Amino acid sequence: MSRAALVPALCFWGFNGLLLVVDTTGKPTFISRYRIQLGKNEPVDPVKLRQSIRTVLFNQTMISLPMLVIFYPFFKWRRDPCCQELPTFHWFLVELAFFTLVEEILFYYSHRLLHHPTLYKKIHKKHHEWTAPIGVISIYAHPIEHVVSNMLPVMVGPLAMGSHLSSITVWLSLALIITTISHCGYHLPFLPSPEFHDYHHLKFNQCYGVLGVLDHLHGTDIIFKQTKAYERHVLLLGFTPLSESIPDPPKKMESSLEPSQLFPRK
Repeated sequence: MSRAALVPALCFWGFNGLLLVVDTTGKPTFISRYRIQLGKNEPVDPVKLRQSIRTVLFNQTMISLPMLVIFYPFFKWRRDPCCQELPTFHWFLVELAFFTLVEEILFYYSHRLLHHPTLYKKIHKKHHEWTAPIGVISIYAHPIEHVVSNMLPVMVGPLAMGSHLSSITVWLSLALIITTISHCGYHLPFLPSPEFHDYHHLKFNQCYGVLGVLDHLHGTDIIFKQTKAYERHVLLLGFTPLSESIPDPPKKMESSLEPSQLFPRK
């Protein structure tokens, strides 16, 4: 199972390494045009970043890796992931659809549970220290949250399907890349939109899921659907930033005006 840990980790740090160059140096400058929350993390706070990276490394080495080792006998009991023929591409697509469905269900409900006031204060608040997220903090979380809401939702699907090691490795790599994109803070061309989860970090009480299906069914995206962020929640197929083609409405100026200016005498 070492490959199921090593390859996803390399994908995670390879992708996040590129993002961290932009976040810490601001270069190449054109990428800043795609920033979702303008003016945030320009550049990122180095002290806060170092603390987050330490937590991420702890979660990967002391939680993710041991969990894969602990779960290996269960995978082997279900169907030895190392002694099967490689799955066909079509079967892998079936597996991928099932993994995605399981993750959506488990992540949505575990994530929403972590927003209960008691659990939020003791556990989930750590992840929400970043109201404007960056890619590497996708697994910056309390250890309990990392187990319940990060690891289990992506491991239950392959265990239930008795998947081959190659399917598990690709799935875990994809899951880490997608969650990094969701947290990266940039709506980049030709990549999945991160507007949905970025809005969750901004407002806390909207958009709990991954795909948004359960948010739609439970009405936990109603406010999000009334925003410009929702209009921008599409695949960007050009190079003009959506923050420019679909800008936020101008901020109201009433609060800065004197009463006599708001209500002039006749």
